[in-house]
Amino acid sequence: MGYRNVVVGTDGSVTAERAVREAARVAASFGARLTIVTAFSPNPAAEARARAEAPEDVQWAVTDAASADERAERGRAIARETGVQDVRIVTESGDPASAILEATDSTGGDLIVVGSKGMASPSRFVLGNVPNKVSHHAPCDVLIVHTVP
Repeated sequence: MGYRNVVVGTDGSVTAERAVREAARVAASFGARLTIVTAFSPNPAAEARARAEAPEDVQWAVTDAASADERAERGRAIARETGVQDVRIVTESGDPASAILEATDSTGGDLIVVGSKGMASPSRFVLGNVPNKVSHHAPCDVLIVHTVP
């Protein structure tokens, strides 16, 4: 039977791209859809100043959302290079783990792929991190890709 919808989160880092490549490899092997999720934390005050100075037709690009879109598009390019035909992008404001979990729920994801970055750091016990949060709250299988050398 296999997976039908693989969900992966990316922040555009080299380690996140490793997770995207692995998610794409899994999606391609099953002929599954790949949903790439990026999240951003907007700074309303800085964004308002920047938008006020930008021309109206490009004001949307002056936000942190534009960077998130760029990261997602890079993930899409990686997925297409790997042979995935059906690639969707979700860009959300807020906590990355929550964005991944919400995208999984809304798309019917049956596998979440995340990188391992941050899982070995001491802060994981205090602050938590994306792989830990996702693995503890996922409604489906989770593949944690070893992305840290």
